[in-house]
Amino acid sequence: MKKIFFVVLTLLCWLALITPSFATSTQVDALIEKLVQKGILTKTEAIELKGEIAADEKLMREEGLKQTLPEWVQRLKLKGDLRVRYQWEQKQHAAEERMRGRIRYRLGLETQVNDTTKVAAGLASGAEDPRSTNQTFENSFQHPDIRLDYAFIEYEPIKGKKLAAGKFLFKDYLWTPTDMLWDTDINPEGGAVHLEHGLVKDVTGYVNVGSLVIDENGATDRSDPFLIYNQGGLKWKDENAGLSANAAGVYYAFNGTKGADLDSERNTNTQTGGGADSTLRYDYDSVGGSAEFGIERPFGLEKVEELGFFGDYIYNLDSGDDDTKNEVDDGWGWSAGIRFGNKKVVNAKQWQLKYLFTMLQKDAFPDTFPDSDRHGGDTDIKAHEAIFEYGFNKNVSLALDYYQVRRLRAAEATEHLVQSDVNFKF
Repeated sequence: MKKIFFVVLTLLCWLALITPSFATSTQVDALIEKLVQKGILTKTEAIELKGEIAADEKLMREEGLKQTLPEWVQRLKLKGDLRVRYQWEQKQHAAEERMRGRIRYRLGLETQVNDTTKVAAGLASGAEDPRSTNQTFENSFQHPDIRLDYAFIEYEPIKGKKLAAGKFLFKDYLWTPTDMLWDTDINPEGGAVHLEHGLVKDVTGYVNVGSLVIDENGATDRSDPFLIYNQGGLKWKDENAGLSANAAGVYYAFNGTKGADLDSERNTNTQTGGGADSTLRYDYDSVGGSAEFGIERPFGLEKVEELGFFGDYIYNLDSGDDDTKNEVDDGWGWSAGIRFGNKKVVNAKQWQLKYLFTMLQKDAFPDTFPDSDRHGGDTDIKAHEAIFEYGFNKNVSLALDYYQVRRLRAAEATEHLVQSDVNFKF
């Protein structure tokens, strides 16, 4: 300790005698070499000292640059990702198969307006489809679109109690462990509130409430389609036992969807009318539940971070036309899965294996919102999905995703889909 103190004091004295224009890293290295020659420092200590001085210089430069920037720039955070995909798909017994190259690019930024409020916005590749930010390689090297992915303000006066307004990130305001009902690319428009509070030891209760605008009819005599949802749940985690669980119930109150012709629908829901005049028969008011259970280091396997089980359920409470009051014949769905490996793949040699089974009947939910990779987002499907992801390097991963999907009532061949991805996060 005395030796290091003496060395640092000596260097400071020498640097004080040298003007800033001559105090280069080369001169500092020369001083350190002199101390090695005189036996004051060993070669190992000299290397360590050079590293510490270089790190301190870098920190000083960064802090100096930071202080020259406006305060709002200092608070700005950037994040993003790029995915390069090869996709193969084929319907059973079909002569033709489809192969596509695709990319997805997303860039997001957020800034803290004050201690309780932040503004966030993001750009993404893709087109008008709310369920996809993919861009297919096509049209003679076209210049694809970059569009607004989200833009919202978030107010959090107390930790765990926040609200958002605008086009916001759905995952923070509605918990769904699968994509049976909501494609992960959907960022809804409207407002939502998330509240959570510790109840007893290891148990937290939470509530999610949202009001979402689905469409705007303009100058018509119809009300605009919108959705109000209410979700309540409990989270439990025992650090000592390595166990965790999450369970929630949800009620979806759709308004103005019956008799509407929604954008981006797949026309697999029951329709009234015919041809271009076809409209939805139901409002799709529904109840559902979600659950998840995790075991850390299962069976004593040190290289397996978690074994997890999860699922969703939905049931359509609505009825048919006002004059018939027909009950929904095909109005429920469920999805269940298992994952094994790391909770998230963010570093080299991390991995995760996941399997998901989904059955979603014809009128269980509007076909505008489910996962678009599962038979284009159709309802009336039964699907198997298997995913393997491996961390190639820090923030770089490889993923292989396989779907096998068939229609429940429609006479269509089984569809097979394989997606091979390279993901880069920054």
